[in-house]
Amino acid sequence: MASTNSPLRAFPFRLAVALAVTTSLMVVGIVGVNLAIDSKLSVIKRVDVAVASAPPEGANYLLIGSDTRSFVQGSTEEEAFGTGSDVGGQRSDTMMVIHVEPGSQQTLAVSFPRDLWVDIPGVGNSKINAAFNDGPDKTIETLKANYGIDINHYIEVDFESFRGIVNAIGSVPIYFPYPARDELTGLSVIAGGCIRLDGYNALAYVRSRYLEYYNVETNRWYPADAVPDINRIARQQDFLRRLAGIAVQKGLNNPLTANEIADQALKNLTVDSSLSKGDIFDLIDAFRTINPNDQSALDFQTLPWSSGTEQGQSVLIPKQPEANEMIAKLKEFGNAPPPATETVDPSTIKVKVLNASQKEGLASATLKELVKFGFKDGGTGNDDRGTIALTEIRFRPGSESKAKTLFSYVDPRARLVKDSSLKGSDVELVLGTGFKKLVKPISTSVPATSGTTDLATETPAPISNESKLGPPALRTRPC
Repeated sequence: MASTNSPLRAFPFRLAVALAVTTSLMVVGIVGVNLAIDSKLSVIKRVDVAVASAPPEGANYLLIGSDTRSFVQGSTEEEAFGTGSDVGGQRSDTMMVIHVEPGSQQTLAVSFPRDLWVDIPGVGNSKINAAFNDGPDKTIETLKANYGIDINHYIEVDFESFRGIVNAIGSVPIYFPYPARDELTGLSVIAGGCIRLDGYNALAYVRSRYLEYYNVETNRWYPADAVPDINRIARQQDFLRRLAGIAVQKGLNNPLTANEIADQALKNLTVDSSLSKGDIFDLIDAFRTINPNDQSALDFQTLPWSSGTEQGQSVLIPKQPEANEMIAKLKEFGNAPPPATETVDPSTIKVKVLNASQKEGLASATLKELVKFGFKDGGTGNDDRGTIALTEIRFRPGSESKAKTLFSYVDPRARLVKDSSLKGSDVELVLGTGFKKLVKPISTSVPATSGTTDLATETPAPISNESKLGPPALRTRPC
């Protein structure tokens, strides 16, 4: 029977598993190009899973985070992470679909919260996590039945990989403005500043939901987070990008380190029996072009949800239309072409804007904004299909560069569609329900990975009780 405190341990642990999953894939993809992949494949465990055939443009990978505690040794680790008896052995507490297109420099990872209410085929209505009780085939069947998502490959990992990767690269530097602790996870930082975390402390950090900072003058601890879940997510994403950046730098500069990183990432993986050497190289091609410090390149999302109650249980319900818009991105391939090789002057591009969003006046307002950016007015109208989810940029043959120039102005990214029937304009911008806004393009060049990597990130989430904590510690490199 689970102990009374196991839910507290399990809740933040799921997020650490998510980091283990994404880090394993990312690091293997980034450093794997330097390794003899053939010699690594034999250590990967394989299972027979019914997966769909992958389209030529890429694949959807179902990633399951297994929360086995088999790695736990000694009372200290039992206190911090729990034991198998605390959480009922092994189960799935993280479910993520990674949408990979080797020709793209962006990869989308969508997490499906374990409490999503779904119809499990042959079982009935339940939380999506229950689908894994009947194995990966039932999970794949459930995703298809509820969301229409085809899964092309299956990968399962436990978070010992995460700790092993951190230890393989040595440590990850994290800035703490004050002494910090989380009594639940075991995190303890005795002084503020740039602190290097090993594998054990890295896990304690990314699991932290009750982070506190210490005021040395008043000798008091204060909650660090104004909104704990939001701040924790920001810390996790920052840590993951730092980890990837260091892995790139050390893996490319030292083949022995690269080998150790790959060993740690691969040894705890279980994959479908159809995952081939070619599929692994497709993963490598997709991930090794990513700039780990570019947050748009590593697009981590959670399926939009709202709270609900079903059969007396607190559950999560997909929030519409946002959930369907995100699911559409997982179902479509060929949406993210390589960047344009040349810059096209917007004044030479005639754009017609069509509305397929059900938002009245959106086409006219968008065209006016495009004209302000310098594009030529090609008129507006409504798309004959009525409503679409993904925004499209339709272009005539020979106008690829013009379409890619417009592509860089659209947020979120649009689908490029070649259309030989297009007349009266160079390109058509068809606004789907997922369209948000136009943006002015910024440089997206990838920095060199050798030498010193600048791991600075955007401004972190605000600190709670900052006025009570006094001046923060000096922030120095490499933090």
